[in-house]
Amino acid sequence: MPRSSSPGSLKQSKTFRILINTLFFLVIFWGIQTWQQRNMAAGVAPDFQSTLLDGATKKLSSYQGKPLILHFWSTTCPICRLEEDSISDLARDKDTQILTVAFYSGGSNAVNSYLKNRKLTHWPVILDPEGELGKKFGVFATPSTFYIGPHGKIRYKTIGFTSKWGMKIRLWLAGL
Repeated sequence: MPRSSSPGSLKQSKTFRILINTLFFLVIFWGIQTWQQRNMAAGVAPDFQSTLLDGATKKLSSYQGKPLILHFWSTTCPICRLEEDSISDLARDKDTQILTVAFYSGGSNAVNSYLKNRKLTHWPVILDPEGELGKKFGVFATPSTFYIGPHGKIRYKTIGFTSKWGMKIRLWLAGL
């Protein structure tokens, strides 16, 4: 004779399956993220000196004292376009230190044209047309973002889309 199931036990069973499936998804997601980030820089951020598109010379170590977002992007990256508003909002915020790197995006004329067409003229941008700076940081895909703490240590890194709130939370945590 088959056992009858009470409505409560069916509901508990369904909830348990949802929890197990969610946990499984999170473990897989974390594993993929970890695997993607395996060759990215960790520990103290590699220092460099470079010239921004506006002509200013910046050294990464000059950003110490407050957390910094170091964002690698490309003019050909559709996911980077999805993050443009978030990066723009952060770049306009005077309390946020942000430095962007145009990774494999051509020379100054091409990047300036892209920035002007997309109305992103307020971004602090370093050119990395050959990917040399990206290699220092182990970047192989865009967008890639590093959240560097006030003492120059990489606290978080992401590959792919990150929401503005995700960026803000990581930046805040990097400052702790």
